Amino acid sequence: MVVPLLSLHVKSLGASPTVAGIVGSTYGILQLFSSTFVGCWSDVVGKRSALLTCILSSALGYLLLGASTSVFLFAVARVPVELVWLFPWSEVKFSTTKNDLQLGKNNRLSGNTGYKVQDAATARGATTSEKTARLPWIEVLSALQDMKSLIFSKMWDIFLVRLLMAVAVMLYYSNFVLALEERFGVRPKMTGYLISYSSALGALAGFALGPIMRLYKHDSHTILLHSSLLTFTLLLLYSTAHTMGVIVFSSTLLSFSTAVGRTCITDLQLTVGGAQASGALIGVGQSVTAVGRIVAPLLSGVVQEVSPCGPPSLGAALALVAIFIMSLKKPRSSGNRSDKLKSE
Repeated sequence: MVVPLLSLHVKSLGASPTVAGIVGSTYGILQLFSSTFVGCWSDVVGKRSALLTCILSSALGYLLLGASTSVFLFAVARVPVELVWLFPWSEVKFSTTKNDLQLGKNNRLSGNTGYKVQDAATARGATTSEKTARLPWIEVLSALQDMKSLIFSKMWDIFLVRLLMAVAVMLYYSNFVLALEERFGVRPKMTGYLISYSSALGALAGFALGPIMRLYKHDSHTILLHSSLLTFTLLLLYSTAHTMGVIVFSSTLLSFSTAVGRTCITDLQLTVGGAQASGALIGVGQSVTAVGRIVAPLLSGVVQEVSPCGPPSLGAALALVAIFIMSLKKPRSSGNRSDKLKSE
């Protein structure tokens, strides 16, 4: 309910599109690292306490957002989940059995992007050995090193395509409410109906993935290529539309193409990376998307200074670059992942 109205709210405070983009990018930067920080902190104080703290601080953030009367307060209101840093950090010793997982221990990636994941459960009351939790910035550095190894591996093109398509779609949504108001005089209430309609179609699109996969013989790369072509065409159509009928038509099909694309890019990562690297690949994929959340608001603000049609037009250009990359390089599957998908 909040996100679609943020562009209107920050505009009412007198901020330019570029300033609004900078504020949005700082939120993306915090979001990129917050999961690691909060995860480490929850190991110290416990999951329940961490969850309650995050929920309460998020509630405080929404309260500040609703009461904000300046751009500064607007920016501050987007930060409160970082309030967990106000709590003192200390090295806490955990008692674990010999088979337990050592906190903070990270396995290095091999040249074939294999990633060995160890699972363990902490036993309460065990006294055989003690492990020390590492400080959060050390965890972040380790995570970034692993991310770098994956991104610069043979899968670089897949992660680049994921980033380009994520930014393209985010640019489309970034000023959706504001653009419809400026271009067609559509009030936020009607735009809300359109967003709900598109979201419902996106949810229904999931039911079509099975038949589509069978039609394409489980070729995720081809499905992703075709869905990206459709996304590019619809973004271009949306940015040049002169009537609300064209807007509704493009939004309808975009809900379908983006839902299919999100699923296919994740499936392609797992197919190429192999089953052993599934956890690391999903994590890095989410981090790549988080980087898109940093870049998209800033780009949107800059091009919106020129025209309200600027963000979707730039999104179409980025989608075209992703299509070009996919056309040049078709990834090879790793292990028996593709055969397993076919059997399922």
